[in-house]
Amino acid sequence: MRQKQAKNGVFQAAETDATLPDGAFREVKDRLRFDLVDLQQRCRTAAAFPIIIIVSGIQGAGGVDTLNLLNTWMDPRWIHTHAPDTPTDEERERPPLWRYWRRLPADGNIGLYLYGWYGDAVAARCGKHDTAVGYAARLDHIKAFKQTLAADGALIVKIWLHLSKAQHAHRADQHRADAVFGFRASDDGSPQPASYDAYTVAAGQALRATSTEAAPWHIVAGADDNYRRAQVLGILRDAMKSHSKLWRKKAKTAAKDIKRAVKAEKKHKPKKTKIRSALAKVDLSQTLTPAAYARAFRTRQSKLYDLQKAAGKGGAIRRLTYAMSARNYVVVPIAAPNDDERAHHYLWRFWRQISRAGHITLFDRTWYGRVLVERVEHLITEEAWTRAYDEINEFESQLIENDTIVLKFWLHVDADEHLRRFKEREDTPYKNWKITEDDWRNRAKRGAYEAAVSDMIARTSTRAAPWHLIAANDKRHAHNTIMDIVIAALETALHKRGKRRVSLP
Repeated sequence: MRQKQAKNGVFQAAETDATLPDGAFREVKDRLRFDLVDLQQRCRTAAAFPIIIIVSGIQGAGGVDTLNLLNTWMDPRWIHTHAPDTPTDEERERPPLWRYWRRLPADGNIGLYLYGWYGDAVAARCGKHDTAVGYAARLDHIKAFKQTLAADGALIVKIWLHLSKAQHAHRADQHRADAVFGFRASDDGSPQPASYDAYTVAAGQALRATSTEAAPWHIVAGADDNYRRAQVLGILRDAMKSHSKLWRKKAKTAAKDIKRAVKAEKKHKPKKTKIRSALAKVDLSQTLTPAAYARAFRTRQSKLYDLQKAAGKGGAIRRLTYAMSARNYVVVPIAAPNDDERAHHYLWRFWRQISRAGHITLFDRTWYGRVLVERVEHLITEEAWTRAYDEINEFESQLIENDTIVLKFWLHVDADEHLRRFKEREDTPYKNWKITEDDWRNRAKRGAYEAAVSDMIARTSTRAAPWHLIAANDKRHAHNTIMDIVIAALETALHKRGKRRVSLP
């Protein structure tokens, strides 16, 4: 249902007394219900894409009734409903979208959100917790969040249920007369955070900023129950139909693109190339004697113990954690995604691991696998890994805005040292587990990986979260360098922020 933006706002077209008599509603509801159940089952069995439905709007316009209707008319076993609640302390210590990333539906499932992340943003603005600049930035993050999910295949249906000011006042009068049913009592679980005028101004800004061709806002008149229900159900049915058709077309195209890339790689053996750009500048001759390393290591461990913050890779992680309390950090080793992780957006599993304030998460491999392994091994299309650079930058920018320190290290070794370490692992019984057939196969693609690394550094090394390229031919030098960078970053952050919290994923 398209709505025209009038001079007095985006909501005028929905400020109507339109009704749908019971008889007319009965004529359409059975067809709508059959279509929705059929479409839901098709999506579920194909596990094609997740369906995200956001029902927001003016208090009393029927939001909870709409959620109840969808759970009643469709199979509720595959619908995960999320009603508004006050953020917990754990949620407030992370970026605002963290709690929604954790609640995203898997492919083939429906996530049903009352108000959702839009409600949080509007409430914060109305409650003066956000400045105008802060509100605009938050809406930008929400728009990027939506675009990230949509680009990965999710169907996003956003519905705003509206009442005119007079209709809203009438519903409020009904509520005062009958607190149980008069104002859709269940809708009152999340009180409107401001007066009608202030709320619609903030909401109108949110709708204008986040309505896109891929995920437009559908503004529905909520004064008449039958009319609202028929409109919402029709919007959802039409969206599911068109998206299913589009998804099938895109899936076929993606499969052909990946097959074509794999065939081209087998046909044309990769040429030997020189290390490009940033990697070529890493001085791999740097070393540190055992004695110098021992002296430096003790001093740096003492500093890290005081700071209780760090990040690293493999052996570097072990050196860093020696000096920290195990109560305050967790090491997250990243392997190939499991079935549950594959059924979600690739960033989902990383958002779930973001630490609270005062705690540390050390990732052994990260979200950058999207633009390295998945790119080089042709697990995704070129369009997907190219898109991932901006998605990763957006992810990290949200962490940094939430006072998280993001430190990224690339440990670089030359081809000879790489081969020596592989052979050492094969010849050393207690290191055998570290070397696999995949490792040798991947080593044969060293040139392709170096090209991918160079692109990754160029596209994702930002002022707030730069890549630190570590010469790692000499392990002692690498560990010492990482600790120096971590200590310097944390001391600088603590000095600038004083008593403000500092957290590090």
